[in-house]
Amino acid sequence: MPRPDVERQALKARDRVLDLVLAQGQPLVVVDSPPGAGKTGLVEEVLVVAAKELGLGVLCIMPRVEQTYALCRRLTAHFPSVNIQLHQSSRRSAPDDIVSHPNVSVVNRGYDVRSGPGITVAVAAKAQFSVEAWGSRFFDLLVCDEAYQLPFLDFAPLFAVAAQTLLVGDPGQLPPLVRADTVWYEGADVKIHWAVPRELLRRYSDVPVLRLPATRRLPQDTTDVLQPSLYPRLPFVSAAASGERELRLSDSGSGDAIDTALEMLETGASVVGLMLPPREVALSHEDPGVSRLAAEVMSRILTRRTETTVCGLLEARHVGCVDSHVISGAATRRFLLESDIPVGDGGIMVDTPEIWQGLERPVMVVKHPLSGTAKYDAFGFEPGRFCVMLSRHQIGCIIVGRQGVGERLDAHLHDCASRPLGAENAEWTGWNAHREVWVYLDSRGRLVDAEEPR
Repeated sequence: MPRPDVERQALKARDRVLDLVLAQGQPLVVVDSPPGAGKTGLVEEVLVVAAKELGLGVLCIMPRVEQTYALCRRLTAHFPSVNIQLHQSSRRSAPDDIVSHPNVSVVNRGYDVRSGPGITVAVAAKAQFSVEAWGSRFFDLLVCDEAYQLPFLDFAPLFAVAAQTLLVGDPGQLPPLVRADTVWYEGADVKIHWAVPRELLRRYSDVPVLRLPATRRLPQDTTDVLQPSLYPRLPFVSAAASGERELRLSDSGSGDAIDTALEMLETGASVVGLMLPPREVALSHEDPGVSRLAAEVMSRILTRRTETTVCGLLEARHVGCVDSHVISGAATRRFLLESDIPVGDGGIMVDTPEIWQGLERPVMVVKHPLSGTAKYDAFGFEPGRFCVMLSRHQIGCIIVGRQGVGERLDAHLHDCASRPLGAENAEWTGWNAHREVWVYLDSRGRLVDAEEPR
């Protein structure tokens, strides 16, 4: 059961959102959420109360089409009588389970979208094409889930289509993907490449900002390291009660470093580092030793018959691996397949933080983004990427890499003049977050030295 005190805080925050948006009619509200706080559930509740109980026309937009499908499935499962319009391109076919629902209609043209009570769901890119068809105040309320994944440029045209706007998102995740050199925009009066909530809050300091107080995904042990290092402006705790997030290793191991790391997870340490001897890797970012170690960790989790309080006996589909480089992730998949461990659908998922964003597994293996690199750069330091990597697990996370990260962080010389005047210093933020996490693990004896895999 969730902690009663934390649950009360979460319900109070939810009620405050509903009051500001639906009772007081605030024109713009921002909700900041830590990982796994149930922000999509909050969006779902706002949509249903607005459409079904108040008779409002609501547009909900999201960055990616898969997110719109997931929301439609949640709405039809929990509130089957609510009318939903899925607004998407005619070149894309919606999943059969969504199309077959009697209260879901797929609409391709903006001119065919019905006004009035109900929920319209679309990706932001599709909604932009329909702004002219809809005109001003076509909807009563505009809701954006995963708002920190959308650049201001993609959202700005939509402000006109509704009288009110609610933005919900995770401020610690990866910044929006912009396919241009954003250096040219840093000095502009309007930061069109910034995430929608960040740019609005920069320009309008009086916008109400509500903060969800608890994560339902992460154990408190993870929150203790993640919140101060990557969410310094968003205090939150874990809603998981004591004993709710545990694992037990049913079979004995060989007593090597991998077993030591797994046994640390068993005793309650939810984030552990497993480090090979130091070695610099080539610019290709492929390190066969670390990739093989990651595969061996996941194999050992399965062979030791790990039981958990979240899903019972861990199977391959309950384990995930996140690697910031595609080439080393591919190497990890090869090593898993060589051990006859299923990968992909129904098996272990190995992918980049960009794909893992929004997903979760009971146990995760993470390749440290700074492992073995001779020179640290903006890509490796990106705080949002590190945040996603460390926040996908429900019980435990093992970070694999090479020793020497702490020494390189201490020796790193950051060139503050390498960015436009006034631009946000994301590299400095990332360096500080990486160092805090490393010091936390090192000071608590959670960095385990491993031997090079054979």
